[in-house]
Amino acid sequence: CGIISCVLAWFYMVNIAALVLGIVEMVPQSIKKWITVSDEVLDLAGEAFLQYIYSELTYQIAKKCADELIGIIKNLPTTATTTSVNAPVLQTGVGVGTVAQAIGLLSDEASNPAIVMNKATWSAFKAAQYANGYGVDPFEGLDVKFNNTLPSFDAAGVGDVYMIVGDFAQGAIANFPEGEGVKFVFDDKTLATSDLVRVIGKEYVAVGPVANKAFTLVAKPATV
Repeated sequence: CGIISCVLAWFYMVNIAALVLGIVEMVPQSIKKWITVSDEVLDLAGEAFLQYIYSELTYQIAKKCADELIGIIKNLPTTATTTSVNAPVLQTGVGVGTVAQAIGLLSDEASNPAIVMNKATWSAFKAAQYANGYGVDPFEGLDVKFNNTLPSFDAAGVGDVYMIVGDFAQGAIANFPEGEGVKFVFDDKTLATSDLVRVIGKEYVAVGPVANKAFTLVAKPATV
C-alpha cells in the first residue's frame, strides 16, 4: 500500500487496540407536578384556563428534568470509567477569557456548545465585560441558559461548579420509555369534600450525559 494509507491503517489499529467501551446506566423516573384548584374554577374558567394549567405543569416538569441533568453533569469525574463519561474541570474566576478557556477543553465532537449558569453569575460576567474597556463578548457568541440550581460565583465555595460549558445535543440524552409527552390525570376524589380538584402532570423519563469531554465544568478557584 502507499505511505498515506499505511499510516492511516496504523493509527486505526492503534485506536482499536486502545478502545475501551463503557456502559452508561440511565434509570428512568416518574417526574410529577400538580396543582390544586376548586371545581368551581374548572367549571367556570373554560378551556383557556385548562390549557394554561397544562402548559405550566409541562414547563415545571421540563425544568425538573433540566435540573436533574445539570446535577448529574456537575458531578462527573475528570477521568472516564466503564460506567461514567468524564468532564474536564477548569478552576478559574469570572473573566472575559473564561468561556474561551472552557471551550478549549471540549472534545472535537462538541461542536455546538452552550453555557449554563446562575443569573447572578451572568451579572458578574457582564461587569467584567464593562470593566474591560473595549468591545469583547465574554460569552464568545454562545447561547446562555440560566439555571439557578448552580450556585452564583459569589455564593460558590472553593471547587464548586458555578458554570457549565458544553454541547447538550451531542453530550446528553433523554429517554422516554413510555413515549415523549406529559400525561395528565384529574384527581377529583382525594379532596372532594373540600370541593377541590388536583390536576397532576407526569412524565416517565431518564436523562444523562453520554459523551466524554462534551462538557467543561468551571469551578471557583481558591483565590480570585
